[in-house]
Amino acid sequence: MRGRGLSPRGGRDSSQQQQQLQMASPQDTYLDSRASALHTAEATIVELGGIFQQLAHMVADHGEMARRIEDDVADTDTNVTMAQAQLLKYLHGISSNRWLIMKIFLVLMVFIVIFVFIL
Repeated sequence: MRGRGLSPRGGRDSSQQQQQLQMASPQDTYLDSRASALHTAEATIVELGGIFQQLAHMVADHGEMARRIEDDVADTDTNVTMAQAQLLKYLHGISSNRWLIMKIFLVLMVFIVIFVFIL
């Protein structure tokens, strides 16, 4: 009876092993799929960590750029204020020069009238 490769129990071991393998196979498949899903989730989390590091670096760069822009705006405001003061000073100088030129012209006209009509 042993000539056909049957176990001493009459072939029940191999059929039990096959049944256990068939029962274990879905469980192994489930565990493998869960392990694969966890590996995928871990890879995604690592990738997101890298993305957030890049984002943090970009935010820090933009913060520095915003500070430089703010400093440049403050310098520009100071320069515009100083330029306005200089322009007002120049306008005042021109206005006083106009009166001076008008006075000189008036004096010349008086002298011309005196010399032409009186002499």
